[in-house]
Amino acid sequence: MSHPPKGPDRSVLLCGLLCVALAAGAALVRPLLGESRLVPSPSVLALIMGLLLGLVPAIQTHMVSAAKTVSKRAIPAAIVLIGFGMDLGPLLDGGALGGTLLVVLAGIVVAFAGALLAGKLCGLDPRASLLLGAGTAICGNSAIMAVAPTVEADEEDLGLAIGVINLLGVAMLFALPPAAIAVGIEGQAGGALAGLTVHAVPQAIATGEAFGPEAVEWATLYKLLRVAMLVPMVIVLALVVPSRSGTRRKGGGVGVPHFVWLFAVASALRASGWLDAELSIAGDTRPTWGWLKQSGSWLLAAALAAIGMTLHVPRLIRVGPRFLLAGALAVTAMVAVTMPLVIWLLG
Repeated sequence: MSHPPKGPDRSVLLCGLLCVALAAGAALVRPLLGESRLVPSPSVLALIMGLLLGLVPAIQTHMVSAAKTVSKRAIPAAIVLIGFGMDLGPLLDGGALGGTLLVVLAGIVVAFAGALLAGKLCGLDPRASLLLGAGTAICGNSAIMAVAPTVEADEEDLGLAIGVINLLGVAMLFALPPAAIAVGIEGQAGGALAGLTVHAVPQAIATGEAFGPEAVEWATLYKLLRVAMLVPMVIVLALVVPSRSGTRRKGGGVGVPHFVWLFAVASALRASGWLDAELSIAGDTRPTWGWLKQSGSWLLAAALAAIGMTLHVPRLIRVGPRFLLAGALAVTAMVAVTMPLVIWLLG
C-alpha cells in the first residue's frame, strides 16, 4: 500500500518562520544602535538573537534539529543571491594584475597554513581549522559558509568560526593601521594591505579609510580580488579534503556543491549588465542585482539565526577561546607575510 508524500516538516517550517522573524528584528534593531562600525551587522545580531533564544530549554529540546535543517537549506541560496552583488568591473581596470594576484595567492596560502597549524596547536578539528582559514583568507562569513558543506564541518564549529572571524575583523579595524604605519606602509599601500588581510568586505574598506581617502578604492579593489578566489578555493578543497567516509573527492566537479557554480553564474550575470535595470519597491529604487543581493543578505541573517539556535553555550565557552587563539594566529601570520609583499608591490 502506497503512502501519500509527506509535506514539509512542520517543525522546520515553524523554525524557518522564527528565524525570518529574528532576522527582521535584527534589521530593525541595528539602526537603533548607532552608526559605529563596532556595532555588529544585522546578520551577526541575528546569530546572537538565535543563540540567546537557544538558551530556552523548550527550544533546545524541540528546535535544534529543525534549525540545522533550516541553515543547511538557506545557506546555499543566500550565497548564490549574494553573488549577484559581486562587481567584477574594478578587477579589469588599472593595468596588470600579475603581481597583485601573486600577493593575493600568497596571503591565502599562508592563511590556510597558519589556521591548520594553529588549529592543531589549539586542539581543533582540522575541518574547523579550514573554516577559520577560509574566513581569514577570503571574505569572512560568506567564505566560511561556502566552505562548510564542502569540508562537512559540524554546525557548532560553523557558528564558532563565524563568531571568531567577526570578532577578529573588528579587532583589525584598530590593530592594522598603527602596525602598518609603524613599518612605513601608508596611503594607497595601506589601503591595499587592508584589502588583502581584513576579513569582511565592509571591515576591509573601513580599515582602508584609516590610511586616507585615496586608500579606500585600493582597499576595495584588493578585497574584491580575494572575494573572486571564493569559487576556486572551494573547488580545490572539494578535490583535496577527504569526506567523512574516508574517500577523497575526485575531478569532474564531484563533491563541489551546486551553489558554488551558481555563485559564479550570478557574478557573471552581474558583470554582463543584464541585471542593471532599476526596480522600485516600497519607495526604494535599486538595480535588479541590488535587490537580489539584498535578498541574499536577508536570507543569510535568517540562516545565521538558525545556526545561533544550534549552538551549545557551555561548549561555546569551553572551545571558544581556542577558536579565537587559532584565528588570531592565522591572521597574524597572514599580515606578517603580506606586509613585505605590499612594500615590494607598491612601495
